[in-house]
Amino acid sequence: MNSRSRIFFHVGLGKTGSTFLQDRFFPRLMDIDYLPRNRFHRAHSFIANHPSSAVLISREFDQQLEGEARKFAESFPQARPIIVLRRPDTYIASQYRRAVKNGFRGRFEDFFDLDQDKGHFKQSDLQYDKQIEMLSQLFLQPVTVLFYEDMKADLNDFLETWLSLLSARVDWSTVNLKTKHASYTDRQLLFLQGIAACIDLRKRPRQAFNPISFLMRIMRASLRYSLLFIGKLSQSNQQLISSEDLQRVKEAYRPMWTALRRQYDNKG
Repeated sequence: MNSRSRIFFHVGLGKTGSTFLQDRFFPRLMDIDYLPRNRFHRAHSFIANHPSSAVLISREFDQQLEGEARKFAESFPQARPIIVLRRPDTYIASQYRRAVKNGFRGRFEDFFDLDQDKGHFKQSDLQYDKQIEMLSQLFLQPVTVLFYEDMKADLNDFLETWLSLLSARVDWSTVNLKTKHASYTDRQLLFLQGIAACIDLRKRPRQAFNPISFLMRIMRASLRYSLLFIGKLSQSNQQLISSEDLQRVKEAYRPMWTALRRQYDNKG
């Protein structure tokens, strides 16, 4: 590969605006070649075909972060890793809500266990400082750390930060800056979860094409979204996640989060 190539590797995390960036912003960039996330498996050939260009590879990782970053770094150690972080309590809450939307049956403590670490997500999955250290060890370029909260506070300024980082341009008239649909409410998710306790509605990983598996996947997805729609009529006032549980997560990771904010943007 031509040594003049500049490779930017956006590694996530999930639930930090990655879909917005990948669908609405990155494809509109000029002066850099962007590989869509659904073609990530072609990253090697894509980079090889752009030997003297700046390239942007974007993929949303969570628990797969270390494994995928390690594989990428074996071929492209000169890439510059970029990670977007979100405050741990809101991050894990959003991850749990997505899991319930996709058919997860368990309670929040089954998903993330702050006491015995037996949940689906592990305590290490929220140790961002360790993730940054890992990326620093794998890649020759320094890790760029951005924050989801900055994106929510001032989207235009956040996107300008990306342009500066990538040395790219964009025609703003082509970028759709409208927010996506609102998140599903607690009553919708609890209604779906109640049905999922009796019927297995869990989203399956994508596999090699199989007509029956594909049909079942479509049927489960259709049923989940139908139930979420019906759930709007629910009268439940229960919380999907207790405020006490989220406060415990916030306090547990507060020192790390405060230190990272101070280190990378001085916004505390």
